[in-house]
Amino acid sequence: MQNRTGTGIFDNRWDLRALAFWTGAALLLIGSWFFPPTRAVWDAVDLAFFRLMNATVALDQAAAFFWALTGDRRFDYFSALIVLILYLFIVSRGDMERLRHGLAFGGSVSIILLVVIALQREWIEYPRMSPMLSVEEAHSINALIPWSRAKEASANSFPGDHATVMMLLTLCWWAAYGRRIGLLALGLTVAFALPRMAAGAHWLTDALVGGGFVTLLTAALIFGTPVLHYLNRAMRFVTDKTVDLWLAAVERIGSAGEGGPSPVAPFLRGAFLGVVQLVPGASGGSFALILGLYRRLMRAIASFDMELLRLLRAGRIMAALRHVDLVFLVTLVAGGAAGIVFFSRVVPVELIALELPEIMFGLFFGLVAAATVSLLRRHGPLEGWSWLWLALGVTLGISVALLTPVDTPNEIWFLFLCGLIAVVAAMMPGISAALILLVLGKYAATIEAVAQVDFAYLAPFAAGVAVGAVALSRLFTALLARHAQPLMLAATGIMGGSLLAVWPFQHREYIEIGGELRLVASAAYMPETFDTGVIMGLAAMVAGALAYRLLQRLAAREDVPHAHGRA
Repeated sequence: MQNRTGTGIFDNRWDLRALAFWTGAALLLIGSWFFPPTRAVWDAVDLAFFRLMNATVALDQAAAFFWALTGDRRFDYFSALIVLILYLFIVSRGDMERLRHGLAFGGSVSIILLVVIALQREWIEYPRMSPMLSVEEAHSINALIPWSRAKEASANSFPGDHATVMMLLTLCWWAAYGRRIGLLALGLTVAFALPRMAAGAHWLTDALVGGGFVTLLTAALIFGTPVLHYLNRAMRFVTDKTVDLWLAAVERIGSAGEGGPSPVAPFLRGAFLGVVQLVPGASGGSFALILGLYRRLMRAIASFDMELLRLLRAGRIMAALRHVDLVFLVTLVAGGAAGIVFFSRVVPVELIALELPEIMFGLFFGLVAAATVSLLRRHGPLEGWSWLWLALGVTLGISVALLTPVDTPNEIWFLFLCGLIAVVAAMMPGISAALILLVLGKYAATIEAVAQVDFAYLAPFAAGVAVGAVALSRLFTALLARHAQPLMLAATGIMGGSLLAVWPFQHREYIEIGGELRLVASAAYMPETFDTGVIMGLAAMVAGALAYRLLQRLAAREDVPHAHGRA
């Protein structure tokens, strides 16, 4: 990775002019905050900005929920996840050499962030009351939203840690990857800083002056000294060894001609599929099809057969691992597990679906609708029997969406059966495994078991999943090989019919399990008024359709060959 700013971010040299410039800028900024005449200006800006942002908290229930969600301490993990995914997406756009540089640079920047924030808390933290503790008649998010954990007050609000971290990331991304990526990071900085300011946990100058001061000092360290050069060289040694091991595994047991060697794309796509499994009405099979994973996934699961046993008995371990496409399965399953655990325990996806259903289901509706239209276009003009297969699919999709939840037992045999049925649904494009579990009366219990790692529940359920996956994948693989067109037309029809299940405007029924509300039933309706919820739902549909285009690009890049070499 070559530095694009000409500042020598990886140079093994001292630059006294850069050191003096960035240090001087830092001292001027912090001096303006302590100098009485300019401090009065800063204080006036602080108060005006807080009143402007805090007034939005009381606009309506949707606005209060938005700030409660984004100001929640758990959202910090979600924002970190967004940054990580974006960075992996950036460094994977190219050959393996770019990935090597990207991993080393990311590790170096992470170490710098940890050290700088630790020093900031130790040396720079300044006793200052946050707006919620200083301004009368401020609107409290926690008072409006009972479940909210939004951070609203701090006795040491200067400087703001979150703003400092994001400003440092902006600095490093801009220097290493150019203006376009730097502006993206700057946008994230603003988006992640605003919730704390609206809640009253930080003043504007906690970010602009406090975070800016620390960022400028760090810029002096990065651009004026060889610290990052030596740190990156040490990280490169570690990441090169890791990548070499991965490439060796791909070379020995990877599936020839299937995608590139980078694990980033299948991991991220697996994580996306994991999240989909948690949303009733959203079909994992549909999104596997959308992401270009479906055929390869079916072949990989179907390969757990007698041929695998023969290879294992003959001691041909490498051939056996290659037979099951282990490299692909490991990255995909690891991503899926990460997605499920994160969005069931850290940032529960059902919380978003509960409070902002129009946005959550609108996104999935837009995604599935755009995918359905795209698949129909690929089939070309329909003739004769094609219409029948499509109609059968639509009928099946609508029928599943209209099923009514039933009361079912909790015995081991039924949990096994639920796992078996759920995986069949997950493997069929257009049918939601979560929706089927909802109909079987086991959706809330399954989510709770995953969150609590309840092995007594999960063991028989997982056994059913394993048996169903191996048995049905061979059938689906055979059908795809012999009857691809009618099967894909039926799958497209199911996806279209299943749009009813993710229609954002529905009356939803919830029950409380373990102190949390879980969806148990829903009934679609057509909005009669054009209110905030309808606007958000329609906007989410458009966003979902746009997201489909991005997913198409992600799937297409997986088919582009990558270089394996190292500079």
